Parts: sequence; structure tokens; C-alpha cells
Amino acid sequence: MQFTQPLPQKTLTLFYDGDCPLCRAEMIYLSARDTSGRLGFVDVRQNSALDSLEGVSCETALANIHAKTSDGQTLVGVAAFQVAYGLVGLSTLSKLLGIKALQPIFKYAYSMFAKHRFTLSRLLGGAALTIVKKITKKENI
Repeated sequence: MQFTQPLPQKTLTLFYDGDCPLCRAEMIYLSARDTSGRLGFVDVRQNSALDSLEGVSCETALANIHAKTSDGQTLVGVAAFQVAYGLVGLSTLSKLLGIKALQPIFKYAYSMFAKHRFTLSRLLGGAALTIVKKITKKENI
């Protein structure tokens, strides 16, 4: 199997949908695991949130998670999660997401999640937020 090359360990800012309970749960979980302070979190629905993602509209940012590395590289979708997971010590998951042969499956699965995240959040979002808050002992990012 071939792996995509992971980025060197850098600071990463994740641009997420703060109105999506599942998205918030994921960001709370990542922030709790981020003991070295490598991740930043920006709710794309807040004023001026996208100023550092030049040329990315709110609609585009809401369609897929975006991230920006400390050197200015923009990552979208699965690539953003691959780097974020690596930075918070979830190296096995990060490496799995980097397997080139599986990229089409991961990209398709993420696109389906992103497209239907509000329906999924209505079903699972409240429970996911409750569980993550209890496990991490964090209420917010």
C-alpha cells in the first residue's frame, strides 16, 4: 500500500460549521486531545472567520471542512482531518486516511457526510455532543 506524505508537524487551523452539532462534537474532541496547542478552531459562520482563507466563500467553507497550515497551505475535506488527527496523536487514523488506494472511498464517504450532516445531526448530534463533553470534560472549543 502507498501512503500520501503527511505534512511535517505544523500548526493547523480548522474552519468548521459551528451550527452543526456533529461538527462541534468533533472539534471539541480534537481540542481536548490537542495537549500541545497545535490546532486552532474557527467557526465559519462568525464575522470575519474566512479572512485568512482568501477566495473561499462561506458557502464553499460550509460544503467541506477547510484547514490552513502555518505555512499557508489550504487543506479541504479528508486531507484536513488526516493532518489534524496526526497532530493530536491519532497517528494510526491519520495514516489510514493517507492510504492512496483508499482515498476515493474516504473522499466519497466524507462528501456524503458533509452533504447530509444536518440530517445526521438531528438524529445523532445531541447524543454525540453529550458524549464528547462528558468524555473530554470540555463544554466548548
